[in-house]
Amino acid sequence: MKSQAIVALSLLVGSLVSARVRSAHAETAAPAASGAAAPSDVEQARLHFTQATKLYKDGDFDAALVQFERAYEVKPNFKVLYNIGQTYFQLRQYVEARDAMQRYTREGAAQIDAERLLAVNKDLADLEKRIAYLTVTANVTGATVLVDGKKVGTTPLAAPIPVSEGQRTLSVEAPNRGVLQRLVRVAGGERQSVDLPFAPAAGAAAPDQRAPSSKSHLGPAFWTTAIGAVVLGAGAGVTGYVALKANGDNQDQLKRPNASPSELEDTHSRAKTFALTTDILGGAAIVCAGVATVLWFSKPNEAAPQVGLRVGPSAASLVGQF
Repeated sequence: MKSQAIVALSLLVGSLVSARVRSAHAETAAPAASGAAAPSDVEQARLHFTQATKLYKDGDFDAALVQFERAYEVKPNFKVLYNIGQTYFQLRQYVEARDAMQRYTREGAAQIDAERLLAVNKDLADLEKRIAYLTVTANVTGATVLVDGKKVGTTPLAAPIPVSEGQRTLSVEAPNRGVLQRLVRVAGGERQSVDLPFAPAAGAAAPDQRAPSSKSHLGPAFWTTAIGAVVLGAGAGVTGYVALKANGDNQDQLKRPNASPSELEDTHSRAKTFALTTDILGGAAIVCAGVATVLWFSKPNEAAPQVGLRVGPSAASLVGQF
């Protein structure tokens, strides 16, 4: 491709010089045709092109590309597109090289001889093997997609993005959502899919967070009865243990021949009292647990029952309004 570029450079120099001579001659003989390039434009394009040729031969392809593009902007000539494509190739920007060469064939059309056209088509086939395609998706509409810092479109993209093979920097920018960036490595001819999901916007609650559980609004009635069930259950366990011990003491005294009636009555009475207390506390714990269960499964918009616990000397009861 480099040797072909040099040939094109020499051809274009001749074209520009000829154009300058024709323009100068027309200016002395008759007014220039409307739309014809002024001699100053031709001269400027020639200077850009000459400098681009020197830079290209020196291997300074970035600077050469700028000069070639300036020459084309000042005086468009399809032959310059060939040199632009060659320079992009040297910079390993294969997508841009392909696009420039395709423009060269379109704008040159029948002016390109068959041998040159055959060589260009071979170059295009080679370039296509060095191009990969990225399908980029994001969960935000209208986000700007960039490849290596160059904007290539906005989401949702209508088609995969052609990129040069190698390591590419893929970025997606969305207003008020920040920037997502990812390095991707692609081989020529392959296709990859890349998804860049943004985090939820600030202040936007997820669906499962917009409906808080009713368990977070249980209210004092639930906690009173739940804690009461635990405390009463624990108390029932303690008094039950004491009642069993007192009953065991009473049975031991009954077996002693010298046990007095008063001692037997005392241990019997203690065992009976603790057994009754255990029954009361156990029953109250069951009631509290039942009420707490009802409150747990009740709807959050229902009025919370006003419930309290009353424990008397011989009984425990729940009081309140449901």
